[in-house]
Amino acid sequence: MKKSIFIVFICMCSMNCFAKGYRLHSGRPGFEGQRFDIDLKYNCPEGEMTCEDVDYDGINKKTGARLHLKGRVMFNSHSYDFQGYIFDNGEYSYVLTPDNSKDTDSGKVWNLNVFYKEKVIATDQGIMH
Repeated sequence: MKKSIFIVFICMCSMNCFAKGYRLHSGRPGFEGQRFDIDLKYNCPEGEMTCEDVDYDGINKKTGARLHLKGRVMFNSHSYDFQGYIFDNGEYSYVLTPDNSKDTDSGKVWNLNVFYKEKVIATDQGIMH
């Protein structure tokens, strides 16, 4: 009996440790995806559509790898409609865009696409809080 309880306890502890994964911090991230959590910091006056100073602080939930990037707002140059954010890192580009076809109660659905030399090499979908 004691052996059975001990095995169940070990299994529960193992699942709990595995389920946590890596996090940016104890709070809720700005973008909460399936693979990545990302915080964005907009360093321009409120309402400035052409902001060239946006910080990206992200973490891969599986590996714990962190990435800090500088980026800018993407917008339509004719209508000035907001289209998302782009962050360049050498030949890599990280693009966060709203998926206007999907809304949820907890926020808007957004897509993260990672490009290498203009080819998509990774994607994620999540909620922007």
